[in-house]
Amino acid sequence: MAAGAYFAIKSGWEAVKAREIDVNVLMIGAAVGAVAIGHPIEAAVLLFLFSLSNTLEAFALGRTKSAIEGLIKLRPETALLVTDDGDKPVAVKGLQVGDVVRVLPFEHIPVDGTIVNGHTNVDQVAMTGESVPVPKAAGDDVLAGTQNMEGMVVVKVTRATGDTTLEKIVDLVRDAQENKASGERISQWFGKRYTLFVVGAFLLSLVLRLAFRQPSNDALYASFTLLVALSPCALVISSPATTLSALAWAGRRGLLVRGGEAVEAAGQVDTFCVDKTGTLTVGKFTLNEICVCEDEPALVTVGGSSCQAEEACWARGEKSMSREAVAILRAAAAAEQYATHPIAEAIVAAAREQGVDVPEATDQEVVPGFGVKAIVEGQKIRIGQRAFFELDGGLPQGFAAHAEELQHKGMTVAILEYDGHYAALGLGDTIRKEAADALGQLRGLGLEKIYLLTGDTPETAKAVARELHIDEVRAGLLPQDKESVLAGLAQEGRQVLFLGDGVNDAPSLAAARLGVAMGGLGSDIALNAADVVIMQDRLDRVSELVRLGRKTNRVIRANLAFAGSMVVVLTLGSLLIEVLAPQLRHAILPWAVVGHEGTTVLVILNGIRLLRGP
Repeated sequence: MAAGAYFAIKSGWEAVKAREIDVNVLMIGAAVGAVAIGHPIEAAVLLFLFSLSNTLEAFALGRTKSAIEGLIKLRPETALLVTDDGDKPVAVKGLQVGDVVRVLPFEHIPVDGTIVNGHTNVDQVAMTGESVPVPKAAGDDVLAGTQNMEGMVVVKVTRATGDTTLEKIVDLVRDAQENKASGERISQWFGKRYTLFVVGAFLLSLVLRLAFRQPSNDALYASFTLLVALSPCALVISSPATTLSALAWAGRRGLLVRGGEAVEAAGQVDTFCVDKTGTLTVGKFTLNEICVCEDEPALVTVGGSSCQAEEACWARGEKSMSREAVAILRAAAAAEQYATHPIAEAIVAAAREQGVDVPEATDQEVVPGFGVKAIVEGQKIRIGQRAFFELDGGLPQGFAAHAEELQHKGMTVAILEYDGHYAALGLGDTIRKEAADALGQLRGLGLEKIYLLTGDTPETAKAVARELHIDEVRAGLLPQDKESVLAGLAQEGRQVLFLGDGVNDAPSLAAARLGVAMGGLGSDIALNAADVVIMQDRLDRVSELVRLGRKTNRVIRANLAFAGSMVVVLTLGSLLIEVLAPQLRHAILPWAVVGHEGTTVLVILNGIRLLRGP
């Protein structure tokens, strides 16, 4: 009895010091009372089963805490700082942005940074769940907590040690334990008030029985039985045990879920909205075509479907670049060389691939959602989407038609105006091979309404939608436009899951009922704005998340219904036995104890089934 009582007494004392009455206080009170009236066996059984239920609860909580501890262990305490005088061991927490560290084979990488020398494979399994090490070389980013394999690399620090992706993930997992679902908050709110009701019922029962001259031992026995039968242990623990188990499983699947509220939302969504780039597509553009046209009608054929200056155009794999195409690529890369958008990166990569010398641009001005203005070698340049040029009167009719032809091929088109020339740069992005199956899984779960929301042109968006059988397309959207679409769907009563790549989707991630960022590892926007971060580029994880949410909500509802019904059964049962079979009244307490604590154990066991997934 003493062993079973230790943790309950400890927790109960903490509650008393906080001037609260919780289930620990009730159970200790019932056990002490049972001993006082000569029923120590019942008291021992009560405390044993109560301790067992607490142990199971701690097991579920421990699975999520172990995730934090495992992440913390990935952080090295020291690093080799590269200096003019050689390598020096220093504390990782003392490193500054711009420092250079050497990472030896099979060491954990101590910082978020960029490789400046060497090449290796990096094991990212602890961060992303990827079982195969990822090749890394100079220019590639690496994350603190991942493990260098056989190569030696030199890494330049790009984030302060307290601001690494690993630290943000640790904070997010900690927050997940505090961020409770509405059902969990309600059960805790109800549990606190219901506990006072239980104490009141106990006192009322005792007073009435004594008033009707029932022997004091019998009055206490019956009142303690009522106390045990009414106690809300199973009601209070139904939701936390289930939610914590769901969070632990999600973490093992590479899903960073921001607490119970996000799990609950995942089980309620009925509409799926998705960005295109980096989600349905791999987000790695390649420059496939350059079409050059001069701003003169004579150089555009009647109907405007092609350029008369076709020999100046270029298509990947067909021929070497013309002088005009090189000039266009050179200007475009100069304007975009410091941008981080996937299209800009593809243009700069193409210039590097073609051996084009890229000059420095001046007076760069980013027009959010449209494009970039700059001056390159004295010439004014504009590059961006078609809407950028329509702000100033639009494009030549023939050229616009040719740009649309590239879009009908499924390419994303960046338009450039340079020195009187117009060029359409056609960039291709590959649809993820698992995209069709992933969307099919969501439809199978009842999410029939699937919306494609993209800033790309209608033609390019429709080409992707046709291939993936998406009926609802909203194209040419700025970030605030996507937010407006989501707000409109919410006003219609839809529970929307929005999936973005975490690059420029912060407003949409916040506006949706459930914002999910895919491939957002290392992105501050994803880690700060999303409710869920899919640490791998795995589109099929979305359906897993929805199934997990639905299973979690079902289990919580079942647990609450079972726990509530058992309170009613035990309470009414004890009263009926006392009235209809008074000769059995001294056998009621053991059955109340077994029924009450057995219910608690069963709801916890039902909840921790989610450790195995939905």
